[in-house]
Amino acid sequence: MHSKALWSLGVLLVAVGVAAHAVGWDALLWFPRWALDSLFWVPLALMDAIAAAPLTFAVIALGVVLMVASRIIGRGRGP
Repeated sequence: MHSKALWSLGVLLVAVGVAAHAVGWDALLWFPRWALDSLFWVPLALMDAIAAAPLTFAVIALGVVLMVASRIIGRGRGP
């Protein structure tokens, strides 16, 4: 690592440490925890929706596959 990168990393760690001391780790990590919970919520909701209406999602998936195939085939041709 370059000295500038080490300096920047040190400044970042000092800032995080001061912020954690001032507001506490729970308050400081609230947003990252919320973001991770949101990221895990989306796939679980999608799985529930697929289980509720599998035929609908099969039709949608087939449409997406055909669209991607069309795009790939279209790129092979020159303008």
